[in-house]
Amino acid sequence: MNILRNPGPVYGQLLVVIGAVLISLSPVFVVLSGVSASASAFYRMALSLPPLLLLLVFIRGKIWLGPRQLGIALLASIFYTLDLICWHQSILLIGPGLATILGNFQVFVLAAFSVLVLHTRVTPRLILAIPVSIIGLYLICGVQWSTASDGFQMGVLLALTTAFWYGGYVLFLRLLQTSFDLEGKIANLCMISILTTIITGLVVIGSGDSFDVPSVDSWLYLAAYAIICQVIAWLLISAGLPFTVPIKVGLILLLQPAGAFIWDILIFRLPFTCVTVLGVVLTLGAIYLGSTSTSPGEKSES
Repeated sequence: MNILRNPGPVYGQLLVVIGAVLISLSPVFVVLSGVSASASAFYRMALSLPPLLLLLVFIRGKIWLGPRQLGIALLASIFYTLDLICWHQSILLIGPGLATILGNFQVFVLAAFSVLVLHTRVTPRLILAIPVSIIGLYLICGVQWSTASDGFQMGVLLALTTAFWYGGYVLFLRLLQTSFDLEGKIANLCMISILTTIITGLVVIGSGDSFDVPSVDSWLYLAAYAIICQVIAWLLISAGLPFTVPIKVGLILLLQPAGAFIWDILIFRLPFTCVTVLGVVLTLGAIYLGSTSTSPGEKSES
């Protein structure tokens, strides 16, 4: 546990790398589970609760940290629910790779927040990232848009919507985690998991979806999704981020969408062309530029 409390720059960076690689498996588990978008979101959160609560007991932490924590956690959970459901549905429509790459446009949501609300300076990186992202998006989706199926078009729109909800979730999570040590951060993750489990459960009921899980294999994939991606990966990233310089964080976290695209090709035999690959490379480059667009010395107040 000491390495999580104070990993230092070398191990901190390694923790973020491992966490990003583990999270890249998320959309793979969503597809393999064979359940609906809202049900997979529910089980991701519900099955992550036992290990998180056990971890909280082990470190002798307390889950109630005050009404302010509860209020921010509730807002984060609402955005997280919308993020997961839109993302899961887009995964089922357009595949793990593309859905995850487009969802990571959340860096532009965070950049816009920094510029418009925190009044950070617009940097050359951000100016360059915008046209590069548009070109990349066009090469991935726009070339085939007019001939694509309704499912593909809806999947792309849902993935881009995911970026907004994901960005909002990250902002509230940062606000929530800023003043807490490791024990407090784990307590906050527990609170978000509890609230998001409740909200996603209500969505499943309200939408008429089923909680049914078709097979033992599906349960195993859902359990892996919750424990590996929701608990272990986020714990590693949360512990390593404060010890990793921002420009490296942006590059390392690209392992998530890049990894998802690679898994999509290797596991689900995603068809691709040279134009698509070029679009992916440009889009990942734009995401990296956007994630490292804060000027030196400028930090988010959230």
